[in-house]
Amino acid sequence: KHLVALDFQPVLPINNDDESSANMFPEQYSHLESKLLAIHGKYQKGSDEATEPLLAWGGDIPPQALRWFSPYALWTRLSDENAIQTVSTTVWDAYREYVDLYFELMDAVQEDLDDGKLEIIPGEGKNNAVLSGQREYLEYRRINDPARPMLQRLYGKDWAEELIDGVLFPTL
Repeated sequence: KHLVALDFQPVLPINNDDESSANMFPEQYSHLESKLLAIHGKYQKGSDEATEPLLAWGGDIPPQALRWFSPYALWTRLSDENAIQTVSTTVWDAYREYVDLYFELMDAVQEDLDDGKLEIIPGEGKNNAVLSGQREYLEYRRINDPARPMLQRLYGKDWAEELIDGVLFPTL
């Protein structure tokens, strides 16, 4: 069984209840959020009611994990005999589209920084919402990593905990 999650994972809380009101990107980048919505629709929702999505919905995301998913999350479970083929084709294509859009967003942000249209204002400690969000996510994953039992079985408890705490989800 394969669990697949692709997302522009939010660091700051957003409203997942109403997809139409969820704006993850600042207004000047709304055209890129529209592209993200289209990519999500292509893979997760189907282009219209008559079209099956390319990736079936993976079921409800656990309530305690919802904070870490955007309305544009691609979330699926693959368990049939074609799972590996689906990962190497459809999932790979979706991944590339998400990453390409991420780079497009980063290029736009860098261009705005270079042109003086955007300023980075560093926040210290508790005033840095982005850093706080990253820390919250890492802590959540350190405690709730779904791979922990498998890693402990394969490599032992000490090695698994060192990997989870020191490599995958380190303290910032």
